[in-house]
Amino acid sequence: MKRHLLDPQLSQNGYFPLDLSINNPFWKRNDVADISVCHEYIEQQRKTHGAFLAIGGYLEQRALYQKNERFNKGIVRDIHLGVDIWAPAGTTVHAMYDGVVHSYAHNSDPGNYGPTLILQHDIEGQTIYTLYGHLSLDDVNKWEVGYRFRESEIIAHLGTPQENGGYSPHLHFQVMTDMKGYQGDFPGVAAKEELEQYKDIVLDPMSFLE
Repeated sequence: MKRHLLDPQLSQNGYFPLDLSINNPFWKRNDVADISVCHEYIEQQRKTHGAFLAIGGYLEQRALYQKNERFNKGIVRDIHLGVDIWAPAGTTVHAMYDGVVHSYAHNSDPGNYGPTLILQHDIEGQTIYTLYGHLSLDDVNKWEVGYRFRESEIIAHLGTPQENGGYSPHLHFQVMTDMKGYQGDFPGVAAKEELEQYKDIVLDPMSFLE
């Protein structure tokens, strides 16, 4: 990857794809919502692939959301709109581009993002927004709307399961062209029926990282 969203020293050791989809036989036998099971699975995959950081999830359909009431109110939302990068809690998170703080929030309800930061970037005349979710609570008081971060500058740290919404430590990274009025938040999971409305708003994060 050309751009390091997490600690560059960890990134230099490489990435490996992590499959949390409903098509993975492992998750047909195990509970993806169990943090200890998820952690053990990631550790096993690290050894298998010989890399440290696990990455994946864009438009991945996950059983994790099918089992969570938060994502099943009237319509089943189980397709992941961002990309996830798994690393230990406390790992530094870095700005993808120069940008200013658009908004931030602590989305504290179970299954949500936990501490969330959104940056606004102007790139060759185009405005895009990057969302960083599942961060540490220690960072929230350091953010200020309008504050300017430089590319690769440390903007946050990964949070623990106790503060990040209840997940194995990881970064949820998402790229949008329009915030649609959201502040400190943006849908990170959608239903199949909603994908059409998001296709021009939520971009493939990997195209910005590769």
